[in-house]
Amino acid sequence: MRSISVRRRRGFTLVEMLVVIVVIAILALIVVPRLMGAVRKAREASLKENLQKLRTAVAQFESDTGIFPAVLEDVAQPDAASVSAAIPANSYKGPYLRREGGIGGAGLPKNPFTSALSTSVADHWNYAAADGTVTVPDAQAAMTTLEDGLAFSEL
Repeated sequence: MRSISVRRRRGFTLVEMLVVIVVIAILALIVVPRLMGAVRKAREASLKENLQKLRTAVAQFESDTGIFPAVLEDVAQPDAASVSAAIPANSYKGPYLRREGGIGGAGLPKNPFTSALSTSVADHWNYAAADGTVTVPDAQAAMTTLEDGLAFSEL
């Protein structure tokens, strides 16, 4: 005869489930902020690298042709005939950036703080053809500072 006091346990009790949920919630509160910080640092590093690539390409274009590119996309053009400004064909040594991919397929690196859906160069970068400066858009520059204390506008 079986003892009535011995019963078989099947599954978990409500209290056990609540304890597990609380432990998972506490772990999430600890881990998620650290992950978000790592994501931001990666974006900042990518932003600095992409700005450097663009500025180097613009400087090389100007060094070779004697003028700054009329539009930022000119640094990725395959030949002098594709450049929007009139330049001597033998002075253009580009493309100064790889052509495939990038913003709208133009070969320009993307700004990691801009929406991935945006295909407009102006949404990703400010470019001044008069002096060849490349900066982040004004809305982002006013938005925040980087992890190392620099403002977006100081990059």
